[in-house]
Amino acid sequence: MEKITVDKDVFDFLKYVYFKSLSNCYEAASRRAYLDMCRTIRFNKKNGDETRKKVNILIEKEIKALIKTEVDSQAEYDAWHFELCRQIKQLYDDQNIDFYMGQSQKWVNMTMKYLYIIGETDLTGIFEFLHVPLDNYIFNAVEKELGIKKPKILWSRMTDYDKDYITYQRQIRNRIDLEPLRWEFMFWLKEIEDQKNKIEA
Repeated sequence: MEKITVDKDVFDFLKYVYFKSLSNCYEAASRRAYLDMCRTIRFNKKNGDETRKKVNILIEKEIKALIKTEVDSQAEYDAWHFELCRQIKQLYDDQNIDFYMGQSQKWVNMTMKYLYIIGETDLTGIFEFLHVPLDNYIFNAVEKELGIKKPKILWSRMTDYDKDYITYQRQIRNRIDLEPLRWEFMFWLKEIEDQKNKIEA
């Protein structure tokens, strides 16, 4: 992994521009992750603000608890991930707002990615277990780079965690030789650039 040195003032400025307030890195990461997937939620004229705030609190609590735990295996992390996704979905179900496991995974996985970017949370003990955030760009990248066919269901409408989601994550893990999130950093950006070049060509 290539590393560069960045002026701290510059890095802090860039983080603030992207994440806004960084007084609570967990809330900042969760809030930004929510923006990445909220366009796929159908609120049906209901106000989801209170539910979103509850999810922010839940995510912070669960990630802090996870970090304090000595996670020894991928299976242990996957079980934690499933339970958090399930709880997020349940909070929306309780408000009669349609919500799917695919949306939960995007929220959780992007929060983890953003926490890593912000750099104030030590994810060293669990980084190798973190999942690839699934979206259309990643579906394209995985098919092109790894030869794994795209799921037949939209990422935001995945309902069966085992069949739709975790099976796909395992397929990715079995085809790469580095941490899944590290792979995602590299090939999500590559896919963005490829699509941009196609448009400009």
